[in-house]
Parts: sequence; C-alpha cells; structure tokens
Amino acid sequence: MAMKGYSIFFARIIYAISWFYLAPAIPYIILTFKVPLNLAGLIPFSFFLGSGSMQIPSAFISSKLGSRNTLVLGLFIMSLSVFLIGISKVFYQILVFYFIAGVGASMFFSTGAAILAYLNEKKVSTALGVYNSMFALGGIIGLNWIILDEKFGFSISSVILSVLTILAAVININKPNLKMNWKIIKDKNSFIIGVASAGVWGIYYVVGELFPSFAKFYLGIQILQSSEFTSILLFSSMFGGLLGFLGDRMDKIKLLIISSLLGSIPALLLYTKYYILGIIIMGLFNELSISIVYAVASIGKGINSGISLAEVNSLNILIGSLFEPIGSLVGSMIWVVTTILSLIPLILLKKLKVNV
Repeated sequence: MAMKGYSIFFARIIYAISWFYLAPAIPYIILTFKVPLNLAGLIPFSFFLGSGSMQIPSAFISSKLGSRNTLVLGLFIMSLSVFLIGISKVFYQILVFYFIAGVGASMFFSTGAAILAYLNEKKVSTALGVYNSMFALGGIIGLNWIILDEKFGFSISSVILSVLTILAAVININKPNLKMNWKIIKDKNSFIIGVASAGVWGIYYVVGELFPSFAKFYLGIQILQSSEFTSILLFSSMFGGLLGFLGDRMDKIKLLIISSLLGSIPALLLYTKYYILGIIIMGLFNELSISIVYAVASIGKGINSGISLAEVNSLNILIGSLFEPIGSLVGSMIWVVTTILSLIPLILLKKLKVNV
C-alpha cells in the first residue's frame, strides 16, 4: 500500500530550508548591517528560541484549531517572516522576524507528523522516517541557498523562499483537520521517550556545528567549510530517515537502542583520520534513531500523536541544546563527554510501557 501525504513531504522540505538558509548568508548580513562578528550566533539562536519555546504551546493551539489549520497557519507565518527578513533594514529586525519564523516552524512539525501518522496508520515508522529524510534534504538545499542569494540578491532569494512556503501551505489545505485531546500531554511515555532520546538528538547538532572548529584548533587541520561539512552529515541523515521502514518490520525498542548507539558512539572517530566515516555512520543511524523515537511516541495515540510529538521534540531541544555549551567547556574531551552524556538517558527506555 502506497504512502499518503506527499504534499506534507514537500512542505517538510520547504520548512527545512528556513532552518538553514541564513547560515551561509551570515557573513553578508554581518557586513551589510555593520554588526560585530560576535553577534552572528544570535541569528540561528533567534530561530531556535522561537521554535523550541513554542513547541508545546503550538500543540495546545492545534488542539483548538485542528492539526491542518495549525500546520497551514504555521507555514503562512514562516512565509511572511522570510519575506520580511528579505526587506529588513536593520539587524534587530532580522532577529525578530527569524524568531517569528521559528514560531511558525513550531506549528508545523508535530501537526505535519501527526497527519502523516494518521494517514499511514499501518506504516507509521516508514512515513515518519521519510518525513525526517525530507528535513535533511531541505537542509542541504538551505545550506546551498546562497547560490540564489549570489545570483538574484538576498531580497529576491528571500521572496522566492517565501512564495515556495505559501505554495507548501496551499497544497495542504485539503488535509484532515484532526482535533487532538490536550490531556494527552500528561502521558508518561511521551516524557520518558523525550528525555531518553535528548542526548542522541543533542550530539548530532554538536557534531554538525562544532566539529569544524574542533578540527582546526585541536587537530590542526583545515577540513571542509562548515556548510559543506554539515551537508555531508545531512546527506547521510537523508538515507537514515529512509531506513525508517525497519521500524515497521522489527521490534521498535531494540531498533531504537541499536540505532542510538550507532548514532552516537562514532563521534569518537572524530579524533582520528576516519572522521568522515564517523560522520556518515552518525548521520545514518542518528536519523534512524530519531525517526523511531517519533514512531514510538505516536504508538496508541491515534489522532492525538501530535501532542506527544511536540512534547518529545520540545524535550529534545531544551535538553539536547545544552550539549553545545557543555561541549565547548570541556575542550578536547568534547566527543568523549558528549558521547557518554548522549547514552546515559537511554537507560530510561526500560521504563517505557508500550506495545511495539
């Protein structure tokens, strides 16, 4: 039986572009708006702050408006924000509008996943695996959005992304408008799986964002530029998401444990000349692990899975994002410390009570 919800997969790609498209444009923004280089980190932080802080509030909104309406509204907010970023005149406007884009993004993630889980009840792991794979694909496109910036100018390329985001919203207007029960937020399994997987989520972003600097300062080598390096991680992640179908064919918890181990431990290869191999293995299995996490969080929730997914994603972001300052503080021990920290929470999986 073929999967349903291809328009959501398309929207997931466009949504993911907004997560990454400003990264390669940061030097342009810093020079154009004449702001200190040490403020560059505020650009991605503003988006993550909007997305992370609004995951659960957005789930509450979806319980009132319905999943489709919330998803479409979120995409319209993202579209407007991207357009406003393109015509911003001062630096703080970019921060404000990118924060708002993050808020819009928070309204898309769990609702899109919930609709997919509902439409593909017999293939939840497969559908959510592809959902994550499309995020990786969109991320790769976003990291290369600079090509459009250079060809058409920053403002026009922002308008192009804005129009694509509107298109993504419009083609999903016909999706079912699921009304979720907010009381599902009290589900213990959602809390457990969110905390248990936070370390695996966190180490992925530590590797993607900090390894280029680690290689330069501790290994004394100049590897690929950060955007190119992250593209390799995302490319392997795209294939990892496509392996989500395995969750529909074997015990999900066993697969989750195996993929979590293989999605974290290879970080230790970053101390060696085999760092590219470590990146590929990590990307492949880390994405598979998170795909299975989403599938487990959806089990038995029916149309209410969006609430659980929002809770899981919120816990992943709030706890996992702490790995970056911790990694910076421990210096050359970063991969040892973050690998250990990513694995310890997995012990909580013993407390899960789900029929997988």
